[in-house]
Amino acid sequence: MIPFHLVAFLGALGGAALLTPASIFLARRLGVLDAPDARKVHQVPTPRWGGMALWGGALTGIGILWSLSPAFRKFLGFSHKIIENGEVVASLGLERQLAGILVAGTGVWFLGALDDRRSLPPVVKLLGQIIAAYVAMVYGVRMAGVALPGLGFARLPLLLSQVLTLLWLLGFMNVVNLADGLDGLAAGVVAIASGTFIVVCLVQGDTAGAFQAHQLRLAGILSAATAGACIGFLIYNFPPAATFMGDGGALFLGFMLGTISLIGTLKTSALIAVLLPVLVVAVPVTDTAFALIRRWRARRGLMEADRGHFHHRLLALGWTPREVTLLAYVVTLLLAISTILLAIFKGRS
Repeated sequence: MIPFHLVAFLGALGGAALLTPASIFLARRLGVLDAPDARKVHQVPTPRWGGMALWGGALTGIGILWSLSPAFRKFLGFSHKIIENGEVVASLGLERQLAGILVAGTGVWFLGALDDRRSLPPVVKLLGQIIAAYVAMVYGVRMAGVALPGLGFARLPLLLSQVLTLLWLLGFMNVVNLADGLDGLAAGVVAIASGTFIVVCLVQGDTAGAFQAHQLRLAGILSAATAGACIGFLIYNFPPAATFMGDGGALFLGFMLGTISLIGTLKTSALIAVLLPVLVVAVPVTDTAFALIRRWRARRGLMEADRGHFHHRLLALGWTPREVTLLAYVVTLLLAISTILLAIFKGRS
């Protein structure tokens, strides 16, 4: 039997590779172009609806897997009853959870695509992201609690769980969005991060209970689809890029990473749960943190664009866009290896 992860990966890769030219055509036809200016690196107007291919590619990978594999459909039929004080208070099903992720992810992509088309007000974008996060929560994607060493699983109060989940998803969406400032940078980093999550989920799944093992397997499949979509898109996005992912692609990828980490790596012990997903995206997280501090000290809008990101600084020193992108890949890959080793060490302890 062909592994679920491989089918999802190859389906998403092929889907994104085929859909990207279509997204370029539509973007040019409708004038969805990123015009060059003093802050940007590119020199000619470039299509920025590549997020359509990333979203469509990921859904293609999952759709092919669902269509061709009865075993996958059976896997999605797994449900877990949540029992408190001897009573069943809720039931969490994998099929419902996957549906929620794909529906909310589609909403996030569409929100970003609209912003690429007509530049939505920041408050509208934030509200749309909040709605998408709550849709995912309704379908069972949330930080329900933390696993404390020696104390078992400590369930969080509902309000605190919702707040932490919301902040987690908003953080991932906007980190990827803010990091998307150079050809191939965000797509490559997310591809490496998604590939890392696949390995981490496989490693942790060997030592997890039935419910956790199913959650980790679903997270790994979604990671495979996300990685495949990124690599298929990179065929056209690696410097010099023929298209950009735009806000639609960046928000979608950030949302996918956030939900994958919530249903996957956050099912393990508290410290490791936080370290694993954050460590693997440390490059954009660090860059975003410094950008926010820099803008706050300068009394500028926190979301206001500038040329202070690490790639801008390296370009100013004479690096080429391709060299900067490859450097980010290498650093992310080293962090990814550290993340995998940390997961293996945790699994053996």
